[in-house]
Amino acid sequence: MKNSITRLLPNLDTADFSKNFQNLEIDSIDLVSLRVEIETKLGRMIPNKEWLAFKNLNDILEYAEKQDSSQLNNLQTQNVAFQKEEQNINMPQMCLEALSENWLFKESGSLHWDLLCKGLDSSSSDLKDDLGNRLYATFVRIRITGNTNLSDFQENDPFAFKTEISRYGMGMFFSKINFDSNDNNLLIEMMTSFSIRKSTGDNKSLAKSQPAVEFCSIPQTSEFPVFGNEYRLIKKEELKTFFYKNYVFNITEDEIFRYEYSLNPYYDLNGVGLLYFASYPVINDFCELQYFNKIQEVDHEENYFTLFRDIMYYANCDKNDKIVYILNSVEQLQDNKVKTISSFYRKSDQKLMARIFTVKQRKN
Repeated sequence: MKNSITRLLPNLDTADFSKNFQNLEIDSIDLVSLRVEIETKLGRMIPNKEWLAFKNLNDILEYAEKQDSSQLNNLQTQNVAFQKEEQNINMPQMCLEALSENWLFKESGSLHWDLLCKGLDSSSSDLKDDLGNRLYATFVRIRITGNTNLSDFQENDPFAFKTEISRYGMGMFFSKINFDSNDNNLLIEMMTSFSIRKSTGDNKSLAKSQPAVEFCSIPQTSEFPVFGNEYRLIKKEELKTFFYKNYVFNITEDEIFRYEYSLNPYYDLNGVGLLYFASYPVINDFCELQYFNKIQEVDHEENYFTLFRDIMYYANCDKNDKIVYILNSVEQLQDNKVKTISSFYRKSDQKLMARIFTVKQRKN
């Protein structure tokens, strides 16, 4: 077990094992990876009540040494997939004569939730950790890419979803959603964890947790997916450049443009009062539009449509707070494409809420 800790947390030495977690700079995803590895070696899940009682790494080692590794995990796994029947793109699925990205986020998120609940054999409102806390699926990263931009999806075109889901331990869940319409297709990749509210009505005090279940039909990956590891390294500022196909994103803290956004509680919040994950791209584009209006680019919103979007979520926001939007970079690409990198910060404490990487293409 000790070798697992030193491999997963190479910046620590044995003297750090006795220090309290709050005194160590350990990312929450690193702890998820450590938990998965220990549970795999023990052959069973560690109850959340016991995991949360650990104060340091030595507590984890002592716990592991006392367990009987012959006890096998009873969690059953099988492939979980979901196919929605074919429908047509109609006005509710459209925006500015193109496929609505907001609708796509909401629908994909709903499919992800459906598969989570199906795999955990629970309704969403009944998902709780072993301390009885209500669990919320927290979107950590979403990436949308395809063979065309959203303006090529037209009214009355048929479409269908095909979805599959996997997990890394019981703390991280990954889905791949294919959206097909005639010869146009999109891939929506989603990564979620589970969170609890530490206090009622406080969206800034979310903490990681995981469901208390004895059954899970969601297949487990043997290694932490690249999609999650990229997020982890960027969050820790250990990865400053990442690539996707022909796109290169150099992460920078430069500031080209700044705009303060006031939340619309009737639109930007979800059913439990949290800032809705599907609102992030809409807020980004609204703020981005203020920049393009400022440089007098006419009707940018009617001419440029999303071709690629990658959102990395780090924090939520109270409804009375404001979001400070920072445009970090703008680059004109070939084929009438524009690439942007932007960031969200909470105004109240300057906490980084998200990094958003976007490529849009001019409508033909």
